[in-house]
Amino acid sequence: MHNAFFYDKNGKRVGSDKVTRYNKVTVATSTTKIGDKTYYEVIENGKATGKYINADNIDGTKRTLKHNAYVYATSKKRANKVVLKKGEEVTTYGGTYTFKNGKQYYKIGNDTKKTYVKASNF
Repeated sequence: MHNAFFYDKNGKRVGSDKVTRYNKVTVATSTTKIGDKTYYEVIENGKATGKYINADNIDGTKRTLKHNAYVYATSKKRANKVVLKKGEEVTTYGGTYTFKNGKQYYKIGNDTKKTYVKASNF
């Protein structure tokens, strides 16, 4: 999961509150379409709150690699020796992160490990 901000029924951000990645949040089982984006409604104490979280931050988006790609932990350090091959489908979570080297990366894997792939490989 990627850090997720709360949105209202019109798709506008509600304050600066957010759910940070790897924290648990209870959401409705079905998604709600607001504009051209899909959201989950947040449930607190068994009741709907009227706040929504972007579904891409939770479910992820499947993307196909256009180039072979390494998996990175930081801007300089590879996470492992795995090479993801061209044409492979990878699930990314949320938008891109910009590392201190100025390049953009997508978070892959829904675990707490630091695993990123360069956005230019998609």
